[in-house]
Amino acid sequence: MSPPRVTVCVATCNQRGFIAQCLRSVVEQHADADLRLLVGDDASDDGTSQIVAALADEYPGTILPLRRPRRVGAFANMRDLIACADGDFVARMDGDDYWLPGKLQRQLDYLQAHADCAAVYTNAITVDAAGNRIGLFNDVGDARFDLAAMLRRGNFLNNSSVLFRASGRRAWLDVEVPQIDYRAHLWHARHGHLAHLGEPLAAYRVATRGSMVAEMNDRVRALYWEAIQSVPRGAVADADLAAGMADFMRKTAFHALRSGNASLVHEWLPRVMAASPVARWRLLALLASSVARGAAGEAWGRLADAARGGGHAVLYRR
Repeated sequence: MSPPRVTVCVATCNQRGFIAQCLRSVVEQHADADLRLLVGDDASDDGTSQIVAALADEYPGTILPLRRPRRVGAFANMRDLIACADGDFVARMDGDDYWLPGKLQRQLDYLQAHADCAAVYTNAITVDAAGNRIGLFNDVGDARFDLAAMLRRGNFLNNSSVLFRASGRRAWLDVEVPQIDYRAHLWHARHGHLAHLGEPLAAYRVATRGSMVAEMNDRVRALYWEAIQSVPRGAVADADLAAGMADFMRKTAFHALRSGNASLVHEWLPRVMAASPVARWRLLALLASSVARGAAGEAWGRLADAARGGGHAVLYRR
């Protein structure tokens, strides 16, 4: 049998310090696959375009630059890349992240062995802008999740690690408005289970310049809520959907506490309660339970980190 075609969609904009490492980490995977990289360069003006062009010359037919003549934004850039992707499997990543050796083959093996899996993710190390290791993206381990679990747990998956079947392109192509990765994860979970490989096989760069999470927290919060709302009411039990809303409200309340912005709770709690599929008292009970679990998990994680001597910070805890 011929090897599967894998298209890797890389979105970049003004990431000259990171893009070469990103692209080389993909072409050096040595996976049993016909590999193609589509690089969406969103009108970079810092030298990123020249680096991408040089790497395309070095790997002709493998790295294909798609430079935007004017800036279109992160969502439109990625959506167009995924529309251009062909073959059997599609991966997506941001231009400031990179993969570790063996990642792609591990994921291909899993998808080919599990026909009911829609997408497979891996854990990631976290690094700063200089490349220094900070810790881990999550502490989930090897696991599989359905839609209900993804709602109850919230978003903890590393988006630059995903590999999905070509049919999963609809997670982006069916959406014409900006979305965050959580909405795509929920779409995949409606069409099969999601697998997570606990071994860190990617690297996620934390809070770099241009990071949407770092610089647009209010916008990310609104898009996160829209992701929850995108799940059809009949796709999960009311209790699971309500649990997802409670988890969202917990995150919002914690951010309000850390930032000293109590208006976030006043803004979002009435909206969440109005949209809840269960009674208000039940939603508040779910919220209290979510807060307790979140606080306990954070406390336990910090104790475990201290017992190991530190250096194992976890961005998203179980």
